[in-house]
Amino acid sequence: MTKKRVLFVGRFQPFHKGHYTVVKKLLAEYEEIIIAIGSAEEQNFENPFTAGERIEMIRNCFSQSELAKLILVPVRDINNDKLWVSHITKYVPHFDVVLSNNNLVKTLFSEAKKPVKSIGFFDRDKYEGKKIRKLMTNGNKWQVLVPKQVIAFIVGHMACERLRSLI
Repeated sequence: MTKKRVLFVGRFQPFHKGHYTVVKKLLAEYEEIIIAIGSAEEQNFENPFTAGERIEMIRNCFSQSELAKLILVPVRDINNDKLWVSHITKYVPHFDVVLSNNNLVKTLFSEAKKPVKSIGFFDRDKYEGKKIRKLMTNGNKWQVLVPKQVIAFIVGHMACERLRSLI
């Protein structure tokens, strides 16, 4: 195991099995994982879950020993690419490397001279938040795409009904 702290930025709307697989892989490779939960202030169809709800979803998926290695930080959007990296770094602890598959995120951190690595998507066509939200609104089988702890959270918070009201 390397002795590094990694930054993983995402919206996690909702936290799905693709995210879960990536975090499990990171837990095996890094000493600490900072999960920056983006668009923390928004609530609309693209961002139906509050930052607090996403933190709960993520926390519910991991053991106490795994949680000891996770740092969950909500981050507001500023809609300004030139200031975005400095904005993120004000919210999160020091990190050694950024992991992302998002081309804009990789470009912005690279331009800021921050080390960036790509992470492999885990079945991206299947595990995509937008598709999962659409399945949730249509009453289709979304449950196979998220960890069981997230299913319990979504059902318990009547999130499918909330999504339908946001269309």
